[in-house]
Amino acid sequence: MEQKYTVIDWDDKDDIQKLLTILECDAASALNDALQFKYVLELFDEHLDFINKAPCFWMGVITSLRYSMLMQTARLFDESKDAIGIRKILNIVEQSKYRDTAKDVLCGVRNEYDGYQNLIEDIRNMRDKIYAHNDKSLYKDWNFDRDATLDDPLWGRLIELLRWAKDSILSLRSTYGDNFPLYFETKNDVKNLLSDDREN
Repeated sequence: MEQKYTVIDWDDKDDIQKLLTILECDAASALNDALQFKYVLELFDEHLDFINKAPCFWMGVITSLRYSMLMQTARLFDESKDAIGIRKILNIVEQSKYRDTAKDVLCGVRNEYDGYQNLIEDIRNMRDKIYAHNDKSLYKDWNFDRDATLDDPLWGRLIELLRWAKDSILSLRSTYGDNFPLYFETKNDVKNLLSDDREN
């Protein structure tokens, strides 16, 4: 059976609907960067000879993607007073006219959010101690940063977390009839660089 999607036009959305739409776009953007990061790491792992043709460029790419995905993810899960992160939007929806319609979805999303709490805390710590500030502990223990390798389970869990965030926000949007997915997952186009390189 074919899925029927509906989308509420931006001008017809109320403030909560707009916030959910923006958060879903933010989750999608962070997921895009996380997937591209993974694809570039795979390229590093499998084709080091190709990477070594322009190592400074590729280190810049990996550094930029890592910074972008971590900062975007931290922003998505920011719980500071003036920030609108996922936890705050759950509270906003719970206090809104949508609370009865979204009650079951809210309960499920809250429980799943709690299951990611340790990972979210790791990401916040990386943002606060490395990427947004120069924490004094960094100078005492230079190994505080995470290496960019496929072996580090953080990166796979980060992709899982961002997929969950995007899908959870879509499920909240669906409770009031705005169920068109705003994002379709990016494909690994990094591998196309190799086929172009071999043809030349």
